Amino acid sequence: MKRPFAVYLTERADKELSKLPDKDRSKIRSAIETLASTPLPRGVAKLRGLRDAYRIRVGKYRVLYRILWKERMIVIFRVALKEESLLRFRPRAEPVPL
Repeated sequence: MKRPFAVYLTERADKELSKLPDKDRSKIRSAIETLASTPLPRGVAKLRGLRDAYRIRVGKYRVLYRILWKERMIVIFRVALKEESLLRFRPRAEPVPL
């Protein structure tokens, strides 16, 4: 069995996640934890403009992330409502552990 991916959040994603209601936050955290074993889950969409960048839907929210295949790392760089998620989605900061 392959070793799971390490999952990190950028400071921006961590801040966005902390501002969400508890119910939504727990659903999103669960989906993020699932990425460690399944980095490309069913329903994932590739983002244009960034190498190895993807989006998953969690209710009305979108989780944007990059996969670093060689390092076996996933970096979550955005957690936002659908309308806001694709505006200025470039990652900016160093990732922080989940």
